[in-house]
Amino acid sequence: MTHPDGTPVLNADGKQKIGHLERACPRLKERTHGSWYYAIELERDGTGRRKRAREGGFATQAEASAKAEEVWRASKAGVNVLSDETVSEFLARWLKKKKTELKRTTAHEYARDIELYLVPHLGALKMRDLRARHCQGLFDWIITDNERRVEHRAKVAELVEAADTASTAWRAAPTGNPEEKKERARRRAVWTAARDEYLTERKKLQRTTGPATMVSIKATLSSALGDALREELIGKNYAQLLALPKVTKPRALAWTPPRVARWKRTGEKPSPVMVWTLQQTAEFLDFIVDDRHFPAWHLVLFHGLRRGELAALSWDEVDLEEEVIHISEQLVSISYEVHEDDPKADSVRDIKLNRDSVMLLRAWREKQAGEREEWTAAGVPISAAANRVFTKEDGSVYHPQFFTDRWDRLGALSGLPPIRLHDGRHEAASMALAAGVAPKAVQAMLGHASLRMTSDTYQTVLPEMHAATASASLDLITAYRRAEQATKLGHASVEVTGGYQVQPARPEKAAEKRAMKRQRRRVA
Repeated sequence: MTHPDGTPVLNADGKQKIGHLERACPRLKERTHGSWYYAIELERDGTGRRKRAREGGFATQAEASAKAEEVWRASKAGVNVLSDETVSEFLARWLKKKKTELKRTTAHEYARDIELYLVPHLGALKMRDLRARHCQGLFDWIITDNERRVEHRAKVAELVEAADTASTAWRAAPTGNPEEKKERARRRAVWTAARDEYLTERKKLQRTTGPATMVSIKATLSSALGDALREELIGKNYAQLLALPKVTKPRALAWTPPRVARWKRTGEKPSPVMVWTLQQTAEFLDFIVDDRHFPAWHLVLFHGLRRGELAALSWDEVDLEEEVIHISEQLVSISYEVHEDDPKADSVRDIKLNRDSVMLLRAWREKQAGEREEWTAAGVPISAAANRVFTKEDGSVYHPQFFTDRWDRLGALSGLPPIRLHDGRHEAASMALAAGVAPKAVQAMLGHASLRMTSDTYQTVLPEMHAATASASLDLITAYRRAEQATKLGHASVEVTGGYQVQPARPEKAAEKRAMKRQRRRVA
């Protein structure tokens, strides 16, 4: 602050006093001096107290007026325009509350999305100022940054190729006379520089944020803004107005001979989700029949268990007399830390076992008991935690990742084209549907919320089903033509092939042809 003559106004400590002169400022009439404020009277609260919204720092009166109108409209829509809570503060408060009611894996996904995406891009905004354009800007940035990451990955690929070329040139250089040694040293220096540049850029590699992850981020934001709307911190759930890239679920494909040949030639999988043919499945089962965990793989391939369900399965939930297992628990891995959790609501289910599964589980229980007796006799303490079905020899529980790693190892040793452990669920669904099991029964076995998910996501048309489908329509029209011609000709024999009729030769016509041939020979 200053006096009218320009001298500073001092506090008691001798420092210049700082404050807002507002209309008392002597330079107020200067067009380029100061900034504009707005102040509006809001509706009184429930106690009848006055509420006033005030904000400054606008360069022009028009900007201040537009902001005042925006705040007034938001207030009339029920938004608490006096709240100074930022997006970051709200999300922290919201996540703390949601953790008490969410599944552990869902809470982990929410925390990841908030930490990596929402707070860095929206956290500094006040909730009352958040708009759809800010939320859309986050996803526009993700799409643009993805392009940068793809370009950077291509650059790293070029750098590793250049480093390999430089390494080959250096190692191929002769080491005879001093000039050759000098050239070899120069080539090594080139290789060292290329290698260092590659290693530096490799550390900066980042995976692209795919459409599925964007959908997850949007879901987290939408859930948070839904609660913010109920708290009257915002006027709309802006996440519901976002435009995102379309998510196309990968289609499950079967390992047909041409696809296997291409995989052997290039090492590429035609789709992230692949299943074996019936022949390949039989070969895999024959190959792993002596594996210690064969009963577990049998449950995956024929009953569609998830790895978390496999790791959590307890003998208390296995009824071999009724030939049923009850899926009521799963083990989940979050940052490699294992937690017990309930399955999704529709995944709590009873699965009827086939006869081989019952036999294998009976034999496995005896084998497990024998192993524990041997360890006990050797003086090794036995862990019987939760009475799990699939455990180590000493009774301790496996980490869910063990089943994934072991499956991948067995698949590689078998020489068969690769499928993931989770693809075993696709295999179970495909074989059941190919065998004529009702889709609704397959849905219940897999624990899906809807029949559409079972049909669209997990049903792979195996080559054996293709062959049956290809001939079905032809057989239908063939049978129709055969019946139609039999009706017209009475008991006459009609041969029908490929949907087209082939009339038998008439005896009288054949006799006429033979007589004409004899007559022509006599004339000649």
